[in-house]
Amino acid sequence: MTSGAGESFVADVDLEAWRRPLVPWVAGGVIALIAVIIATVADLIGVGVALLLIGAALAAPGAKLGAYYFRRHRRESPLLIDVEGIRLPTGQGPAFLPWDTLRHVVVDGPTLRFRLRAGVTPGTAGVTGLHRRDAWPVASGPGLPLDTRLFTRGRDEILDAVNRFSAGRVKSSTG
Repeated sequence: MTSGAGESFVADVDLEAWRRPLVPWVAGGVIALIAVIIATVADLIGVGVALLLIGAALAAPGAKLGAYYFRRHRRESPLLIDVEGIRLPTGQGPAFLPWDTLRHVVVDGPTLRFRLRAGVTPGTAGVTGLHRRDAWPVASGPGLPLDTRLFTRGRDEILDAVNRFSAGRVKSSTG
């Protein structure tokens, strides 16, 4: 995406921030697996019970890792802000919103919610990436969420870029 001024604001995805919540799940799974193996070897539980417990010990971290993989790959595109609008990652992939489609940004702790103006639809000129049926209620309701902790640039930097590149047309408010 090119800007008229030849510059843009980029916040890359912080992969380490995405991985951090997985550590307790993986560690818990490993500890549970070791405990089941020790209990089986010590003949405290039978083989059938051990197999069930091993399945449970692997299922929870496996589900968490699978969710991480699919969620991260849908949201791995960077946040790009320029004079034309904002391209932000969503659960359905990247979406582009021209400045005239945004009403304001709600600050909810580390999360920013980009709220659209009334009458904006997935077919509005310039809007891309919001064509999926499950994305639109979020975009037109509470706003598209952006967890700023998952990017290499901070919340205040992102808000400053929104204000600067939108020429003050898109205001932020605390939600």
